[in-house]
Amino acid sequence: MSERFRIMLYLVSALAFAAALGAAFAGLPEFGAYSGAYGPLVLESMQGMRHTQQGVAAVTFDYRGFDTLGEEFMLFAAVAGALLLLRRQESERFREPKDQASDRAGIEPAPAILGLGLLMFPFTLLLGIYVVLHGHLTPGGGFQGGVLLATAFYYVYLSGEYGDLLEVAAGDTVARFEAAGAAGFLLLGTVPLFAARPYLQNVLPLGNLGELFSAGTLPLLNCAVGIEVTAAFLLVISAFLRQVLLIRKGKHS
Repeated sequence: MSERFRIMLYLVSALAFAAALGAAFAGLPEFGAYSGAYGPLVLESMQGMRHTQQGVAAVTFDYRGFDTLGEEFMLFAAVAGALLLLRRQESERFREPKDQASDRAGIEPAPAILGLGLLMFPFTLLLGIYVVLHGHLTPGGGFQGGVLLATAFYYVYLSGEYGDLLEVAAGDTVARFEAAGAAGFLLLGTVPLFAARPYLQNVLPLGNLGELFSAGTLPLLNCAVGIEVTAAFLLVISAFLRQVLLIRKGKHS
Protein backbone atom coordinates (compact mmCIF):
# COMPACT_ATOMS: atom_id res chain seq x y z
CA MET A 1 0.00 0.00 0.00
CA SER A 2 1.52 3.29 -1.10
CA GLU A 3 1.76 6.35 1.11
CA ARG A 4 -0.54 8.33 -1.19
CA PHE A 5 -3.22 5.65 -1.00
CA ARG A 6 -2.98 5.56 2.81
CA ILE A 7 -3.41 9.35 2.95
CA MET A 8 -6.44 9.22 0.65
CA LEU A 9 -7.96 6.39 2.69
CA TYR A 10 -7.44 8.37 5.87
CA LEU A 11 -9.01 11.53 4.42
CA VAL A 12 -12.07 9.67 3.14
CA SER A 13 -12.52 7.91 6.48
CA ALA A 14 -12.02 11.14 8.43
CA LEU A 15 -14.57 13.00 6.31
CA ALA A 16 -17.11 10.19 6.67
CA PHE A 17 -16.61 10.13 10.43
CA ALA A 18 -16.85 13.93 10.67
CA ALA A 19 -20.10 13.91 8.67
CA ALA A 20 -21.63 11.21 10.89
CA LEU A 21 -20.49 13.01 14.03
CA GLY A 22 -21.89 16.32 12.79
CA ALA A 23 -25.24 14.72 11.97
CA ALA A 24 -25.36 13.19 15.45
CA PHE A 25 -24.62 16.53 17.12
CA ALA A 26 -27.22 18.28 14.96
CA GLY A 27 -29.85 15.78 16.05
CA LEU A 28 -29.28 16.27 19.76
CA PRO A 29 -32.24 17.71 21.67
CA GLU A 30 -31.93 21.09 23.34
CA PHE A 31 -30.61 21.27 26.88
CA GLY A 32 -33.37 20.44 29.34
CA ALA A 33 -35.66 19.02 26.66
CA TYR A 34 -35.66 15.48 28.09
CA SER A 35 -39.06 13.89 27.44
CA GLY A 36 -38.52 10.35 28.73
CA ALA A 37 -40.48 8.88 31.62
CA TYR A 38 -37.57 7.14 33.36
CA GLY A 39 -35.91 10.23 34.86
CA PRO A 40 -39.00 11.73 36.53
CA LEU A 41 -39.97 8.33 37.95
CA VAL A 42 -36.56 7.94 39.57
CA LEU A 43 -36.58 11.46 41.00
CA GLU A 44 -40.07 11.01 42.42
CA SER A 45 -39.46 7.61 44.00
CA MET A 46 -35.84 7.65 45.21
CA GLN A 47 -36.44 9.61 48.41
CA GLY A 48 -39.36 7.47 49.51
CA MET A 49 -37.88 4.14 48.46
CA ARG A 50 -34.21 4.63 49.36
CA HIS A 51 -34.11 7.77 51.55
CA THR A 52 -31.47 9.35 49.34
CA GLN A 53 -31.36 12.59 47.40
CA GLN A 54 -28.57 11.31 45.15
CA GLY A 55 -30.27 10.06 42.01
CA VAL A 56 -27.11 8.58 40.50
CA ALA A 57 -26.49 6.40 43.57
CA ALA A 58 -30.11 5.23 43.60
CA VAL A 59 -29.96 4.24 39.93
CA THR A 60 -26.50 2.69 40.12
CA PHE A 61 -27.03 0.57 43.22
CA ASP A 62 -30.75 -0.11 43.15
CA TYR A 63 -32.78 0.49 40.00
CA ARG A 64 -30.18 -1.14 37.74
CA GLY A 65 -27.99 -2.83 40.33
CA PHE A 66 -27.42 -6.01 38.33
CA ASP A 67 -25.90 -3.99 35.47
CA THR A 68 -23.62 -2.28 37.97
CA LEU A 69 -22.31 -5.70 39.00
CA GLY A 70 -21.12 -6.22 35.43
CA GLU A 71 -19.42 -2.83 35.39
CA GLU A 72 -17.72 -3.64 38.69
CA PHE A 73 -16.18 -6.81 37.32
CA MET A 74 -15.20 -5.13 34.03
CA LEU A 75 -12.60 -3.14 35.96
CA PHE A 76 -11.59 -6.26 37.88
CA ALA A 77 -11.10 -8.18 34.63
CA ALA A 78 -9.25 -5.28 32.98
CA VAL A 79 -6.76 -5.07 35.85
CA ALA A 80 -6.30 -8.83 35.87
CA GLY A 81 -5.62 -8.75 32.12
CA ALA A 82 -3.13 -5.90 32.44
CA LEU A 83 -1.23 -7.66 35.22
CA LEU A 84 -1.24 -10.86 33.19
CA LEU A 85 0.32 -9.09 30.21
CA LEU A 86 2.89 -7.29 32.37
CA ARG A 87 3.99 -10.34 34.35
CA ARG A 88 7.62 -11.40 34.13
CA GLN A 89 8.33 -14.23 31.74
CA GLU A 90 10.36 -17.30 32.65
CA SER A 91 13.36 -15.93 30.74
CA GLU A 92 13.16 -12.66 32.68
CA ARG A 93 12.93 -14.15 36.13
CA PHE A 94 16.66 -13.99 36.87
CA ARG A 95 17.52 -11.10 34.58
CA GLU A 96 17.85 -7.53 35.78
CA PRO A 97 16.11 -4.76 33.78
CA LYS A 98 18.39 -3.22 31.18
CA ASP A 99 18.77 0.55 31.19
CA GLN A 100 18.18 1.78 27.64
CA ALA A 101 19.45 5.29 28.46
CA SER A 102 22.59 4.65 30.45
CA ASP A 103 24.14 7.90 29.21
CA ARG A 104 21.47 9.97 30.95
CA ALA A 105 21.53 10.76 34.63
CA GLY A 106 18.52 10.21 36.83
CA ILE A 107 16.09 13.10 37.09
CA GLU A 108 16.02 14.75 40.50
CA PRO A 109 12.52 15.94 41.44
CA ALA A 110 12.19 19.67 42.00
CA PRO A 111 11.75 20.84 45.61
CA ALA A 112 8.37 22.33 44.70
CA ILE A 113 7.17 18.94 43.44
CA LEU A 114 8.44 17.23 46.60
CA GLY A 115 6.67 19.71 48.84
CA LEU A 116 3.46 19.62 46.84
CA GLY A 117 3.37 15.82 46.88
CA LEU A 118 3.83 15.65 50.64
CA LEU A 119 1.21 18.35 51.15
CA MET A 120 -1.40 16.92 48.79
CA PHE A 121 -1.18 13.31 50.00
CA PRO A 122 -3.17 13.67 53.25
CA PHE A 123 -5.69 16.13 51.80
CA THR A 124 -6.40 13.94 48.76
CA LEU A 125 -6.67 10.88 51.00
CA LEU A 126 -9.23 12.58 53.24
CA LEU A 127 -11.14 13.93 50.23
CA GLY A 128 -11.34 10.45 48.71
CA ILE A 129 -12.66 8.96 51.96
CA TYR A 130 -15.22 11.77 52.22
CA VAL A 131 -16.43 11.25 48.65
CA VAL A 132 -16.83 7.50 49.21
CA LEU A 133 -18.67 7.82 52.53
CA HIS A 134 -20.99 10.59 51.29
CA GLY A 135 -21.69 9.07 47.88
CA HIS A 136 -25.36 8.52 48.76
CA LEU A 137 -25.79 12.14 49.89
CA THR A 138 -23.81 14.26 47.42
CA PRO A 139 -22.39 13.78 43.89
CA GLY A 140 -19.60 11.24 44.09
CA GLY A 141 -19.47 7.68 45.29
CA GLY A 142 -17.23 4.66 45.33
CA PHE A 143 -15.73 4.99 41.87
CA GLN A 144 -14.97 8.70 42.09
CA GLY A 145 -13.70 8.38 45.64
CA GLY A 146 -11.63 5.34 44.72
CA VAL A 147 -9.90 7.29 41.97
CA LEU A 148 -9.11 10.07 44.46
CA LEU A 149 -7.74 7.58 46.98
CA ALA A 150 -5.47 6.04 44.36
CA THR A 151 -4.39 9.53 43.28
CA ALA A 152 -3.28 10.23 46.84
CA PHE A 153 -0.74 7.42 46.56
CA TYR A 154 0.41 8.76 43.19
CA TYR A 155 1.52 11.88 45.04
CA VAL A 156 3.89 9.60 46.92
CA TYR A 157 5.47 8.74 43.58
CA LEU A 158 5.55 12.38 42.44
CA SER A 159 7.23 13.45 45.67
CA GLY A 160 10.12 11.13 44.90
CA GLU A 161 9.44 8.44 47.50
CA TYR A 162 9.62 5.62 44.98
CA GLY A 163 10.34 2.93 47.55
CA ASP A 164 7.28 3.86 49.60
CA LEU A 165 4.99 3.48 46.59
CA LEU A 166 6.48 0.09 45.76
CA GLU A 167 6.09 -1.03 49.36
CA VAL A 168 2.40 -0.06 49.32
CA ALA A 169 1.71 -2.23 46.27
CA ALA A 170 4.19 -4.99 47.16
CA GLY A 171 3.02 -8.46 48.06
CA ASP A 172 -0.59 -9.60 47.90
CA THR A 173 -2.16 -7.02 50.23
CA VAL A 174 -3.46 -4.65 47.55
CA ALA A 175 -4.63 -7.55 45.36
CA ARG A 176 -6.54 -8.96 48.32
CA PHE A 177 -8.20 -5.60 48.90
CA GLU A 178 -9.29 -5.52 45.27
CA ALA A 179 -10.73 -9.01 45.52
CA ALA A 180 -12.41 -8.13 48.82
CA GLY A 181 -14.06 -5.05 47.31
CA ALA A 182 -15.41 -6.97 44.33
CA ALA A 183 -16.52 -9.87 46.51
CA GLY A 184 -18.16 -7.50 49.00
CA PHE A 185 -20.27 -5.94 46.26
CA LEU A 186 -21.27 -9.38 45.02
CA LEU A 187 -22.18 -10.65 48.49
CA LEU A 188 -24.19 -7.55 49.41
CA GLY A 189 -26.26 -8.09 46.30
CA THR A 190 -26.70 -11.79 46.98
CA VAL A 191 -28.10 -11.41 50.52
CA PRO A 192 -31.65 -10.46 49.35
CA LEU A 193 -31.84 -13.62 47.24
CA PHE A 194 -32.05 -15.73 50.41
CA ALA A 195 -35.26 -13.87 51.28
CA ALA A 196 -36.72 -14.40 47.79
CA ARG A 197 -36.12 -10.73 46.91
CA PRO A 198 -34.54 -9.23 43.78
CA TYR A 199 -30.77 -9.06 43.53
CA LEU A 200 -29.26 -6.05 45.36
CA GLN A 201 -32.57 -5.01 46.92
CA ASN A 202 -32.08 -3.19 50.19
CA VAL A 203 -32.42 -5.29 53.37
CA LEU A 204 -31.19 -2.74 55.94
CA PRO A 205 -33.04 0.09 57.73
CA LEU A 206 -33.22 3.20 55.56
CA GLY A 207 -32.61 5.66 58.39
CA ASN A 208 -33.34 9.37 58.12
CA LEU A 209 -33.02 11.21 54.83
CA GLY A 210 -29.83 13.27 54.64
CA GLU A 211 -27.93 11.50 57.42
CA LEU A 212 -24.64 9.67 56.92
CA PHE A 213 -26.01 6.36 58.17
CA SER A 214 -29.02 6.19 55.90
CA ALA A 215 -30.15 4.82 52.53
CA GLY A 216 -29.77 1.21 53.60
CA THR A 217 -27.04 -0.66 51.74
CA LEU A 218 -25.99 2.28 49.52
CA PRO A 219 -23.09 3.39 51.79
CA LEU A 220 -21.82 -0.19 52.06
CA LEU A 221 -21.94 -0.63 48.29
CA ASN A 222 -20.07 2.64 47.81
CA CYS A 223 -17.39 1.45 50.24
CA ALA A 224 -17.03 -1.87 48.40
CA VAL A 225 -16.67 -0.09 45.06
CA GLY A 226 -14.23 2.43 46.55
CA ILE A 227 -11.98 -0.32 47.90
CA GLU A 228 -12.01 -2.21 44.61
CA VAL A 229 -11.29 0.86 42.47
CA THR A 230 -8.50 2.12 44.74
CA ALA A 231 -6.74 -1.23 44.79
CA ALA A 232 -7.22 -1.74 41.04
CA PHE A 233 -5.58 1.55 40.09
CA LEU A 234 -2.73 0.99 42.56
CA LEU A 235 -2.03 -2.44 41.08
CA VAL A 236 -1.99 -1.11 37.52
CA ILE A 237 0.22 1.92 38.18
CA SER A 238 2.68 -0.09 40.26
CA ALA A 239 2.95 -2.71 37.51
CA PHE A 240 3.70 -0.04 34.90
CA LEU A 241 6.19 1.90 37.01
CA ARG A 242 8.02 -0.85 38.86
CA GLN A 243 10.68 -1.52 36.21
CA VAL A 244 11.24 2.17 35.45
CA LEU A 245 11.50 3.07 39.12
CA LEU A 246 14.02 0.32 39.79
CA ILE A 247 16.22 1.58 36.96
CA ARG A 248 16.05 5.17 38.18
CA LYS A 249 16.72 4.08 41.72
CA GLY A 250 19.84 2.29 40.51
CA LYS A 251 21.07 5.53 38.92
CA HIS A 252 20.72 7.43 42.18
CA SER A 253 22.45 4.76 44.28
